[in-house]
Amino acid sequence: MSSTKRTPSLLSLSMVTKSGGRLISSIEQFDQEVLKKKDDSDEQPLGPNLPVLVLHSAPWCGPCRLTNPVVKEIMKQYQNKIDVVEISTDDLPEVASDAGVLSIPTIQLYYDGKVMDTIVGCVAKNVLARSVDKVLEDLGLLEETV
Repeated sequence: MSSTKRTPSLLSLSMVTKSGGRLISSIEQFDQEVLKKKDDSDEQPLGPNLPVLVLHSAPWCGPCRLTNPVVKEIMKQYQNKIDVVEISTDDLPEVASDAGVLSIPTIQLYYDGKVMDTIVGCVAKNVLARSVDKVLEDLGLLEETV
């Protein structure tokens, strides 16, 4: 595997960020923000340790574009309960490959660097919400509503 760093093209940057999640633009950033790997200079992670929803997509992918608004709604619904990041598989194919992504869109939910759930393909909001609820419940982070 090549250690060359790739920077996202402007086309993919503008397309990928349409769901509102933070763009992951390097393998190192993925390692730190999703897998929670620390380098020697890191003391403590900033902020609470939240589950991370990772959207693997590409700018040319029609189903990915249909998934963006769903992810955006989930991000709003679960504000302060999950982090949302996006990865362009065109720009970071190594990350997608290492994560086991075979087709896009793929949504993965991580906690403490481990995949808790994976959804492949376009997904309805209620299906994605159930997946997020299940992960939060499994982690004891789901607040009961009366």
